[in-house]
Amino acid sequence: MRPRRPFPSLRKVAARVLSGWLGVAMGAACGSEAPAHWAFVPPTRPVPPATTGTGWPRNAIDAFVLQRLGQAGLQPAPEAPPETLLRRLALNLTGLPPSETLMGRFLAAPGDEAYGRAVDELLSSRTHAERQAQDWLDLARYADTNGFADDGPRSIWPYRDWVVDAFARNVPFDRFTVEQLAGDLLPGATTEQRIASGFHRNSPQAKGNTYPVEEYRLKGVVDRVNTTGTTWLGLTLGCAECHDHRFDPVSQREYFSLFAIFNNGVHTGEAFAQDGPSMALQDPAREARRAELTREAGELRAQLQAMDATRQDSGLGQASQASQASQTRTTGDESAAARRLRGRVAGLDAAIAQLDREVLRVPVMEDLATPRATRVHVRGDFLRPGETVRPGVPAVFGTPAGGQPSNRLELARWLVDGRHPLTARVAVNRLWQACFGQGLVRTPADFGLQGERPSHPELLDWLACELVSSGWNLRHVQRLIVTSATYRQSARNPDDAARRRDPSNRWLARAPRPRLPAEQLRDQALAVAGWLDLSAGGPPVFPAQPDHYWEERALPGKWVASDGLGRHRRSLYTYWRRMALHPTLEILDAPARTVCTPRRALSNVPTQALVTLNDPVFTEAAAALAGRLLREMMLDDPGRIDRAFRLTLGRRPEPEERTRFLAFVAARRAGATPEPETALWTSVATVLLNLDEFLCRP
Repeated sequence: MRPRRPFPSLRKVAARVLSGWLGVAMGAACGSEAPAHWAFVPPTRPVPPATTGTGWPRNAIDAFVLQRLGQAGLQPAPEAPPETLLRRLALNLTGLPPSETLMGRFLAAPGDEAYGRAVDELLSSRTHAERQAQDWLDLARYADTNGFADDGPRSIWPYRDWVVDAFARNVPFDRFTVEQLAGDLLPGATTEQRIASGFHRNSPQAKGNTYPVEEYRLKGVVDRVNTTGTTWLGLTLGCAECHDHRFDPVSQREYFSLFAIFNNGVHTGEAFAQDGPSMALQDPAREARRAELTREAGELRAQLQAMDATRQDSGLGQASQASQASQTRTTGDESAAARRLRGRVAGLDAAIAQLDREVLRVPVMEDLATPRATRVHVRGDFLRPGETVRPGVPAVFGTPAGGQPSNRLELARWLVDGRHPLTARVAVNRLWQACFGQGLVRTPADFGLQGERPSHPELLDWLACELVSSGWNLRHVQRLIVTSATYRQSARNPDDAARRRDPSNRWLARAPRPRLPAEQLRDQALAVAGWLDLSAGGPPVFPAQPDHYWEERALPGKWVASDGLGRHRRSLYTYWRRMALHPTLEILDAPARTVCTPRRALSNVPTQALVTLNDPVFTEAAAALAGRLLREMMLDDPGRIDRAFRLTLGRRPEPEERTRFLAFVAARRAGATPEPETALWTSVATVLLNLDEFLCRP
């Protein structure tokens, strides 16, 4: 049915938006005085608004949030209960529920000082570094395979361990950036810095005979340009590969000037043997074993030399037939011993050779001594080369103080020199997103004209300036966020107007309740079951998955499940195959990491309920939790219910919840065939592991 009247207001909005796009995109090209897009103007530190008459703000973040709430006629929600706060904090910062020790200490005397101590304890933990690494590995498109059709294995897990270690040491973000973009180009680059350069060796590597080698190489270069644009600039640079960007002031020529910076990487081999450079990684345990074998072989060789010398001396002293017969017997005995020694030496040499073949080669970046010439690809086709371009950055950012960057190291230093309009904003926006489920800019991959404007622009700029002035200290900004009154709000605002006027919670009148990522859902279940193995680092592990999973996808290799504790390590260490991600993680929305992923697309669909109800890791965790309740709590049913709630949800059950669970237990016992206690409490545990409160951040 046709509308009775047109919508002039919609036409006006469209015209205003279109004029804004054209004003910025064409203004730079034409040299006009059109106002620059907010994201291309370097941030200046705003003064936090005055908040007289209210005791709500705890730091500057709250002043900006409260001002925006006041403009919308809203009030913040009250502070969440201590149990909720601690569980929220632990899940955000570590991806795991709080330990019983921390929970007992905090809940015994909750307050601002106790909360601050809990924040510092969690921020300094290894589990916090692992949780931070998970988000960064999405950006780095980290995986244990090459991607594309073959999807063969690669040994790049030392890069993953480097990222975890860097977060554990709270490496400043500027150094973190430089070492990953150009660690190999630093003067006297260390082994760790070369491993860090693996950031851009994470790009999928196509191999085969179908296309020219040059096309396979260029796929990786394009990926590196686009990933750098997403990770540090928050821009869709890839839109300028085939033509000038339709919305942002980035021309195709400028895209290929950036391309020229990444176009000098070493690429060797042909067909299925092509690859980039790698570095032999010295494993201390392997080196110690090799030294031990070499020492033992040397000692045996010395014994052989002594035996040879003895035989020669004995041969010179033959005096009689009897003594000759005796010497013959002795020589024969010594020859047998010598043969045994030579056999042992040969075995040791073979073991040493095998260790040498097993030297881990880690993909790293390395540039050619003579840079390649770079030409624009007409309409994105490398077979149609256009004009030659020199390395450089888009004109919208102005001319860098030291001139246009000519290599990755100069580019990295330009990104973090403190005057860049985007780097710090993009970084703090991701930190905000990690805590609130969405950033102040809800399009983390697009700070350009097509992206959303920040909900709190002055707060974004204040945080960006704070990051730079703190020495690029990510942990400092995280602490500011999680200690703010904004973060500590309840998820329920008693004022109905808050949900009615702001249904998407852009003005932050309450705490959000985002669904937990795939890894946290699995790790949390293992943790409450008492099974989670917190061993750090090392090669990836292979938790149980369906038999023949790779074979059914026509992929080479065979998944062999890890034994013992390896089955229950943190999901961060699970073998990540791009073309066949572990099905549990895949269904729970973990990305394949074929491309840079600044924000996961989280969903809540029926197939995920089938996983949390039936997947072996969850059913086994429920059974283990039941056993834990029966083993640890020699109490009555109410005591076990209280204990189960404390372990899974971090709180005591409400009276109605306790009543309903006790009724459930009594009904299962009163049936015609009473249920065994283990099965009964497994059912209780299964219910708790599938509650929305367990699957979402409180």
